[in-house]
Amino acid sequence: MSLTVEIFLLREDGDIDVQPTPEGVLDLAGPESWRTKVWGSRAIRSLGARFFPALVVGDLVAPGEIPAFLAECALVKENLDHLATLTCSPDRTVTQHADHIGSRLSIIEETAVRAQDMGGGVLIW
Repeated sequence: MSLTVEIFLLREDGDIDVQPTPEGVLDLAGPESWRTKVWGSRAIRSLGARFFPALVVGDLVAPGEIPAFLAECALVKENLDHLATLTCSPDRTVTQHADHIGSRLSIIEETAVRAQDMGGGVLIW
C-alpha cells in the first residue's frame, strides 16, 4: 500500500473536498511504512520537522500552513543524505534510498505549491 498526496479545499461547513489529481501528475508520497519509518522517524524529527512527523497520527496540512510546510520540505531536501542514512533498510543502498525519498519529496512539494496556488491544503494518506 502507498501513501498518496492530494490537494483539498475547505468547504464552508468545515469539511474538505479532495481535488482530483490532474492527468499525468504523480501523487505518490512513499510506501505506507514510511508514515513511521521515514516521515515520522526520529531522524526527521531531529531536523526540527513538525509536519512530516505528524503523519504518524494525522494526514492534513491546513491551507494557512502551506508556506511553513514548503520550508520544511526544503529543510528535508537539504538533509536528504542524512535522513536516508538513518532510515535505510538493508535491501537497498543509501543512495538508492535517498533517490527514492527525494523523488517522493519532490512530488509532495509540487503538490503543496499547487495547493498554495489554489488556496487549498495538502492531504497525505
